[in-house]
Formats: sequence, structure tokens, C-alpha cells
Amino acid sequence: PTSGPTSGPTSTPTSAPTTSAAPTNCVDPDGAKLKGSTDPDYTADPKPIVLTFESDDGTLVEFDFVQNIINGVIPHVFIKYRNAETGINECSEIMNAGEDSTFSYAAECIDQTTMVTIYIYTGDDFAGEDCEACSLPTDDGETGSGNPDNFEAYYFELPCNTECIEPTASPTSAPTSGPTFGPTSGPTSGPTSGP
Repeated sequence: PTSGPTSGPTSTPTSAPTTSAAPTNCVDPDGAKLKGSTDPDYTADPKPIVLTFESDDGTLVEFDFVQNIINGVIPHVFIKYRNAETGINECSEIMNAGEDSTFSYAAECIDQTTMVTIYIYTGDDFAGEDCEACSLPTDDGETGSGNPDNFEAYYFELPCNTECIEPTASPTSAPTSGPTFGPTSGPTSGPTSGP
């Protein structure tokens, strides 16, 4: 390859093909998969989880939570995921999550997958601790906190090792022996009819 553009067309093909850089962010184009929800009408379209990075060895995935679940502000959102730094399940609280606001996380993967659960609480009487927030409340008060009617849960599975196709360093076929015609002596008045 030349170090820069040439002043005009070359008389022969370049000596080697150019290659693009290796992909830097291979993620599953389908992204997170909805595995279930307490809301029977929820379709996850658009998805509230956007994958931003997957490790080559399938042990880590980074993702954004985008608050597109309901229009307006959700008073309490809780994201349950396996923290990549600690390796334990974490319950992250987001207060007053505005529509289309984005929050980033890094999750540890086991067997090249990880689960993320989004809990939303739309009531204004939530008084539970974070550890109770990442479970659905029951009417008898045994688990979770708050009014069960104001809670929804959305369960997602995230892939952690999407295969990337690396660019090839050599051409798939040899270059032609030379151009079919040499360069023109100057600009033409219009496109030519053929070689």
C-alpha cells in the first residue's frame, strides 16, 4: 500500500491489499433477550438493555439500562445483576429515572451468559432497603417491600461471548495482472461506455 494518496491512477495494482483494524466492540446484535415479566403486555420493544461490550473470554459483559419502560419518570428502579468486580449479586437503585436516561453496568458472566432483572416501583410509599428491593413484595410482607400492585419485574438474559469475524490480512484472490486500460491523459467529458 502507498503511504498516502497518489497523484493519479497507478499503472498496476497495489502490491498488497489494505486491511481495516480489528473490530473493537463485538456484541450480539440481538442483545438482551426478554425471558419473562410480571407485566403480561410488556414486549421489550425497544429494549431497555443495550449491550456495549463483551469480553473475548465470555466472562464479562457491559451494558446500559435505558429507561424506556414507561413514559415519564419512574420513582424507583432496581437493577439486579452479578457485579463484575465483586462476583456477587448486586441490587443497584436508581431514584427518579427519567425517560430515556441511561445507566451503565458491568456484569460477570457464568457459562457465557448472565441474568439481569429490572424491578420498577411506581408508587411513592417505598420504604425498603436495597436488599429487599430486588425481589417482588408479597401481600403478606414476607419478601420485598412496598405495595405489590406498584411493582413490575423484567427478566433478561445477556450473551457474553459473541464471535467476531476478524478481518483477513491477505486477499481472498490474487490481484489481476494489471489494469485493462492505462490511465487517461486527462479528464473525460463523461463516463465511458465500457473498458
